[in-house]
Amino acid sequence: MRYHASTSILLAAALLTPQVVFAQENTDETAAEVELAEAETTPAEPEGRRLGTVTVTAQKRETSLQSTPVAISAFEGEALEERGIDDLANLQSYIPNLHVGEEQGQFKISLRGIGLQGTSTISDSGVAFYIDGNYIARPIGGTATFHDIERIEVLRGPQGTLYGRNATGGVANVISKLPTNEFEGSVGASAGSRDFYEVRGVLNVPLSDNVAMRFSGLYNEEEGYIENQSTEPGTQDFFGSNGDTALRGQLLYSGNDGLDVLVSATYNDRDGSGVNMAYLERNIGGPPPTQALLMTLPPDPSDPLVANNDTPSYNKTESFSTFARITKDFGDVEAFLQASYYELEADIQQDFDGSPVAVSAFNKYDDTDAQSIEARLSSDTDSPLSWILGAYYFKEDTYIFRRVRLNGLTPGGVINLPDFLLDENGESQTVAAFGTATYAFTPTFRASLGLRYTEDEKTGTKVTRGNFGQPFPPDIPNTEFPGEAEFSKLTWRAGIEWDATDQVFVYASASSGYKAGGFNATSNGLPYDPEEIIAYEAGIKSDFWDDRARINVDTFYYDYTDLQLTTLRTINNAPGQFTTNAAATTLYGIELDTQFVLSDNWLLNASYSFIDAEFDELWSTDPRDPNPPFNPNDPEGLGRSDLSGNKLPYVSENTLNLGLQYDTDLGSLGRLTAAINHAWRDDMYLREHNDPTIDLVEANGKTDVTVTYFVADTNFRITGYVTNIEDDVQKTNVFVSPGFVGLSATSAYTKPRTFGVRLDYDF
Repeated sequence: MRYHASTSILLAAALLTPQVVFAQENTDETAAEVELAEAETTPAEPEGRRLGTVTVTAQKRETSLQSTPVAISAFEGEALEERGIDDLANLQSYIPNLHVGEEQGQFKISLRGIGLQGTSTISDSGVAFYIDGNYIARPIGGTATFHDIERIEVLRGPQGTLYGRNATGGVANVISKLPTNEFEGSVGASAGSRDFYEVRGVLNVPLSDNVAMRFSGLYNEEEGYIENQSTEPGTQDFFGSNGDTALRGQLLYSGNDGLDVLVSATYNDRDGSGVNMAYLERNIGGPPPTQALLMTLPPDPSDPLVANNDTPSYNKTESFSTFARITKDFGDVEAFLQASYYELEADIQQDFDGSPVAVSAFNKYDDTDAQSIEARLSSDTDSPLSWILGAYYFKEDTYIFRRVRLNGLTPGGVINLPDFLLDENGESQTVAAFGTATYAFTPTFRASLGLRYTEDEKTGTKVTRGNFGQPFPPDIPNTEFPGEAEFSKLTWRAGIEWDATDQVFVYASASSGYKAGGFNATSNGLPYDPEEIIAYEAGIKSDFWDDRARINVDTFYYDYTDLQLTTLRTINNAPGQFTTNAAATTLYGIELDTQFVLSDNWLLNASYSFIDAEFDELWSTDPRDPNPPFNPNDPEGLGRSDLSGNKLPYVSENTLNLGLQYDTDLGSLGRLTAAINHAWRDDMYLREHNDPTIDLVEANGKTDVTVTYFVADTNFRITGYVTNIEDDVQKTNVFVSPGFVGLSATSAYTKPRTFGVRLDYDF
């Protein structure tokens, strides 16, 4: 699946040299509906098309994207819909150094190589995922689905001061559309590849001058892109969706006295037909009867998108969230209070040996409840000093049940071995206070300082109720490990901002980040340390050529200590996730993002990033090797391998994104827009071991095309789209299967070529 760079060069040449330029025509229509860039276009003015202002809330208050001292990508909701981008995974082609994987149904998000996490009850992600300002600790299934949203903001780099302990890699915040004082709505339907179809609707109803309600919902099904050749009863032909539902209701009161009250509730129901484990290798292991049965396996399909799993599988996720937000403008001060509740149930069954032989099956059940409260006071004056003071509380309770069924072959035939049964309970609690202040020494020069103090508590229990007939490992807590941990940390950020001209903004900052430590709840209870970072960042954001060109540059240097890495290991004769700390890690890079209005019809987007990310010190052993060679140089005497100099997982040294958009007025026929986007990524590895046969994802590119026709004198629009024109399928993560079936590497894969059509009507 090697992708040749020559393809990117040819496409870049084509995009950078448009052959047709149309004359200026005055119009009041806007092309913002179809633009997928870090800007929105304003309606064309007599002097020509211009790049417009984008408002973001990345710093807990509304600011212009071009005056926000953070590397940030912001995307309009309508543009996401028309490109067929309905969750975080589909955003990877548009955001530098974003990677999204999935393990046992749970999204694992990484920015600039930082953020992936395990799936235990007390695991934390280094990229904080928010929906409407509410932290979602473990985005699973429908919780990461986009519908009826205003925009999504992705902040790259540590955001510990305003967003807390689990934002060492960055923040992704999905912002829903709010009720308005207009009676309006939309209905739509889509159809596409692999029998995909979707119906959706939005209804906004003003109840009075101050009160409005908004309802949105969608339902879709998709056959899936992993074919299952098994004919066993209960199995399905594809791993896809049997029906996903998303519903949201909101009630907004906007008082004339500056008081706003928002109440929101969201329900998601995902009925998936299962998760496939595609084996990259076969290392036979486990009890002797299981090894004998594994020896009967036929060869795996050569196509990574074809499976032969005999176990009926499913992936069902149901979540409900609600929150209340109160804001009050007191004149010089604005008060903010938001309280939320979130609950999730996820039930997964999958074939753990990935074959047509009944060797092993896996079940996992998650039950999570979380509550959070955030309160803030912020200045709202034109004085030189602006500030924010806040407090935050978060509590999450999670129960996970895991069951593994195992069979074996004996001279008497196939036998059922005793199950592996594991109950895990975890509780995480966070209390924090934070504040930021920015002082304008002159009208063009400002300095800022932010502080956050965080206290974290984690407790957990693990009880093994079955271990394939083997002795049970120690439960947690035990005499050696108490199953609890406490941490506290003061994080900070200091920065300067300079308006060099009306259209050139310069910024620089130094900041610290922190991700709480914990203990290995699913294995032996051994504690691990917090992850800490010192980050240095500087950038320039500029508009010029009479607001028809935009060039933004961001440079960064990260000094990481105790970076947390999670693998699956067999410890005390039982499988479990094991987290360790990498002693020292260094990252540095540069990101360049540009936009050019070539004419009133043509808009060009081009971005490039370079990042060097490697371990300065790391001692580890590949869990796939049951008998690793002993290294006498290990400073702890454990004989582990020296991985210093290896690349961080999920980081491509070079990435390139090119996009071209064309808009034209068809007169009495309506309006037409077309856009093409090409994303190219350099080689990257999926684990810290950098095994070229298992972990390497070679350089590859992905091209998406969208065409939208706006029917004249109506509110109808028709959109056709094709994603991944190259039909280039790549690995997204590596998961090492537990030792009871052999320590083998498995993977999931990206979507192949996908096409579809959308019909939308606004009223």
